[in-house]
Amino acid sequence: MENELDFYGSVTVGERGQIVLPSKLRKKFGIKAGDKILVLGRKAYGKWGIFLVKAEILAKIIEEWEEKIKKAFKK
Repeated sequence: MENELDFYGSVTVGERGQIVLPSKLRKKFGIKAGDKILVLGRKAYGKWGIFLVKAEILAKIIEEWEEKIKKAFKK
């Protein structure tokens, strides 16, 4: 199913705070060297609240939301 949560492995945070994304994840989502990945979090979710998203994908999501909002206000 498309909305299921997939497990791609685990990562270890290095001394400099860096992580390596598993290759299976990078291949599935087309993540390449130099891609901009946004790291988001929300304090309300505590230690279970980190979210990674490719910058261009977030831009597309925001554009879709803007269109839906515009259509809703036109009604």
